[in-house]
Amino acid sequence: MAYLALDLGAGSGRAIVGFIENGKVHLDEVHRFSNPPIGLGDTLYWDFLSLFSNIKEGIRLAVKKGYTLKGIAIDTWGVDFGLIDKSGHLLSNPVCYRDRRTEGMSAAASGSVSAEELYAITGIQQMEINSVFQLLSLKQKEDPVLSIADKLLFTPDLINYFLTGVACNEYTIASTSQLLDARKRYWSKVVFDKLQLPYRLMENIIYPCNLIGKLRNEIAEETGADGINVFSVGSHDTASAIAAIPANGKDWAFLSSGTWSLLGVTTDKPVLTEEARKNDFTNEGGVDDKILFMRNITGLWLLQRLIDEWEKAGEERAYDYLFSECGKATPFCSIINSDNPAFTHPVSMTEAIREYCRNTGQATPVSKGELVRCILESLAVKYYFVMARLQECTGLEIKHIFVVGGGSRNELLNQYIADALNMEVITGLTEATATGNIIQQAIADKQIQDLKEGHNIIKNSFEQKIYYPANTKKWTDAITEKKHLFQ
Repeated sequence: MAYLALDLGAGSGRAIVGFIENGKVHLDEVHRFSNPPIGLGDTLYWDFLSLFSNIKEGIRLAVKKGYTLKGIAIDTWGVDFGLIDKSGHLLSNPVCYRDRRTEGMSAAASGSVSAEELYAITGIQQMEINSVFQLLSLKQKEDPVLSIADKLLFTPDLINYFLTGVACNEYTIASTSQLLDARKRYWSKVVFDKLQLPYRLMENIIYPCNLIGKLRNEIAEETGADGINVFSVGSHDTASAIAAIPANGKDWAFLSSGTWSLLGVTTDKPVLTEEARKNDFTNEGGVDDKILFMRNITGLWLLQRLIDEWEKAGEERAYDYLFSECGKATPFCSIINSDNPAFTHPVSMTEAIREYCRNTGQATPVSKGELVRCILESLAVKYYFVMARLQECTGLEIKHIFVVGGGSRNELLNQYIADALNMEVITGLTEATATGNIIQQAIADKQIQDLKEGHNIIKNSFEQKIYYPANTKKWTDAITEKKHLFQ
């Protein structure tokens, strides 16, 4: 008996089968595919038809490999959504959060609801990519699709709808929208009314570890997966990843390390203080009634863009080569703030980094090794300042940090984080999202009792690696010198 986790990122997706045997969870990736946004006219879309085709292919390949599937669950990136009409048709391909349609929407909203009030209700970091501003942009432009729409479904909800025919909004993904009341954990009528947004589009909230419905007959016939349950999990990929961390107590933090970096802690209640708002912290829904109090940070997006540029130029870009060159570069020559707007949509990430360094009076990184070192050191320094503010806002004393996601394989970055933050960095859950997804399916399927039992299974399944602080004096001196870049 096995469960299929469909883990979709803003660039690629995977279908991973998981099964629990002898107290351990075993993973098998059966399908991997690209998921790039596509520009059409002046709009950046997701290719939902291709995405859904690959989801069906993932199911088919799992069955073909001989797995008896008991469940399927979806997790994806946050904020983006599709609109469904009264006949159940998708009105257009969902628009990518990196599209420019939301530019200026935060300022436009402030005339109706202040940033302070919006945060006090939703607890969400104000970013123009948020669903609330995507929806507001449609209203401001009087887009006809809004009047035709009958349902708003976030990306995993949209996939679940076409898999099962059941329309619902899962809690953790809904929480990324800045449309949810953080205390009540339901849609904020106040936000919808003040911005004059169509409340009628929203569906009932469903929580992780529940049954959504059965796979549609036509998909079951097409894939060979007859009578399979589709479960709700923490369908925001971050929520499922953090749910997989087998940690106890309140002295630990998490870092989901990938295109975005998400640094934070789990809490029982949202932190809605003005101090938290001013420091750009967000309160997103977690699994098991937890709140993920964290900061969204532009992460390895910068390195990914550099590698794309080198690939297009036909230059060497293998990770082993880049990290070897990084080790040869002089430390702390160039530090950048990854959240600076200069790095959001640059034509060339290489030139954006060099121009930032010139403008801030620093040495200009020239070689690949210097550029890579600049990014990795800069991220570690950024995490230092965010961690300091995280502890101030929560009153917690953090002693160690769990790093999950693809970035947890980056040994250089992990060591830099341990050095900069002067705390233990623990890795080992590279496939945290898929693992968390599968454990939640097993809970929903009543094969394991709760998340506590799930954490014991995870502890037995994966070997942890700990990075210990070193060279802390050099890092402290560099952080002090570069402090002005992060204020």
